[in-house]
Amino acid sequence: MSATAPRAPAPAGVPLVGHALAFRRDPIGFLQGAAHECGPVARLQAGPVIYHLVSEPALIAEVLQTRPANYVRDTRSSRSMKLVTGESLLSTSGEAWRRHRRLAQPIFHQRRLAALTDTTLAVCLETAARWEELSASGGTVDLVAEMSRLTFSIVGRCLFSADLGGRTAAVESAYSVLLDELFRRARAIATLPLWVPTPRHRRFHHALASIDAIVAELIQHRRAAATEQDDLVGSLLRARDEDGSALDDTEIRNHAITFLLAGHETTASTLTWAFCLLDQHPGELAIVQQELARELGPRLPHLDTLPQLGALDRALQETLRLFPAIWIAERRVVATDVLGGFALPKNSSVLLSARITQRLASYWPEPDGFRPARFSGDTPPGLARGFFPFGAGPHHCIGQHFALLEARVALAVLLQRFRVRLAEGFPSALAGITLRPAAAVPVRIERRSGN
Repeated sequence: MSATAPRAPAPAGVPLVGHALAFRRDPIGFLQGAAHECGPVARLQAGPVIYHLVSEPALIAEVLQTRPANYVRDTRSSRSMKLVTGESLLSTSGEAWRRHRRLAQPIFHQRRLAALTDTTLAVCLETAARWEELSASGGTVDLVAEMSRLTFSIVGRCLFSADLGGRTAAVESAYSVLLDELFRRARAIATLPLWVPTPRHRRFHHALASIDAIVAELIQHRRAAATEQDDLVGSLLRARDEDGSALDDTEIRNHAITFLLAGHETTASTLTWAFCLLDQHPGELAIVQQELARELGPRLPHLDTLPQLGALDRALQETLRLFPAIWIAERRVVATDVLGGFALPKNSSVLLSARITQRLASYWPEPDGFRPARFSGDTPPGLARGFFPFGAGPHHCIGQHFALLEARVALAVLLQRFRVRLAEGFPSALAGITLRPAAAVPVRIERRSGN
């Protein structure tokens, strides 16, 4: 590192606590303001902890792709994540992460996508059948709960070959408690150990025990099954390490909880935002629905027909730009470095926010507008253009293709048949571990004429 490299500019802070209170009050507003005021690298402080918000795509690429060994995931946020997922793809670095990635990779192999598509389609058709009844009633329903129920059922069948519909409410409630606590701990200057019996900690332990009990029951059921299932847990049960050893129950539990969390909460949020945005932009909705009528007619979407749905895919990509479910990531600086001309001290942290970078006006004209046409190229633009809703580099999301497949099928099936209308205006966003609506989103489900 150059001895003369200056500190990055910093927004005004408060003595002792620095920027912790401003971030706590409004995480997105504060970070967006810091990026606008300070530029590509902004120095932030939460008590004694130094962070750098890096918002320029070329510099993010240095962190995630060029020099990932110097920017590792051993951070406060990953240590918090371990409280729920244990040692997993979401919480480890180095050789431990490479082992987890190697063992989990076959789960999302291209050859499995056809079977995953069929499972996803079956669940979406069940949702469509329920929506027929909802559309006839004329009442409102919570879109957040509907999409959570849908994605949880999909993940449950793909992961465990089990119908988890009856457990949806329990899991949704438990995950809400867990995620809120994890984000609170990640952004706090100091936290009490979880063994201190506060009401908040007791709620956390109760929620974690509920999730653990459900997952343990499902794994036990799968181990006792007379026939082998070609589901995601089946792949984990068959997985062997380089020395030939199998995964133990704790390792399978950690993977299962990770996939349940990552494949349920994130996709549910993405679908919720997509329906909300399309309702607010009826012209864009009409383009998607005309494409569905032209390319599919009365037929169901399948793996080989999804590539024909370009307008739907552009609307989905624009949703991911505006509301990336994984909106922020943290890395720890291993060795003192210079990034963008500014000094980054050893053991400080780097913050990377898809929500901030994907709305930079220098890369995205009318950055807050819903304009799917900006994704008219053959492939999404990628990190070079400031688009990375699934991360980038070695730690990019292993389930990216499955998540996109799941969202495409769900949107195609439901938009063929229904119009989702917001009953109370566009929802506000809650920036926690994920970027999700801050409250219930009441909608009316209307049956499309001629369908």
